[in-house]
Amino acid sequence: MYIYYCWITALLPAYQDGIIAGLARRGYMVGPAAKDGKVSSVTEGCPSVLIALSVYKAEEVTAPQIYDDVVAVLTEINAKYYSAIVSLSHEATWVGSNFSVPAKKKAEPPPVPPGKKNEAN
Repeated sequence: MYIYYCWITALLPAYQDGIIAGLARRGYMVGPAAKDGKVSSVTEGCPSVLIALSVYKAEEVTAPQIYDDVVAVLTEINAKYYSAIVSLSHEATWVGSNFSVPAKKKAEPPPVPPGKKNEAN
């Protein structure tokens, strides 16, 4: 039995639970790929989330079989994703996108018309 790592770069972090549940329904044991136990890595301002999982099955499976199952789960939950990578590995590292989206300006209230300030006084 081998442990595989799956890195899924997706649009929303909310996909995490659906992906885990879908893989579990297919007989996989699913856990976080990171030592700190985090499954999703989100960088503020980035238009993506990196979902990193470790998966294995009691029976022998290959990376292409796991990839097919991962893509099937993503399709089932109607996920929008940028990439899906499956690798047999004992050590790995990853990062999200290398660009950010500028933050929207907060809406400011309209200016108070002249002569309307402090009318209560």
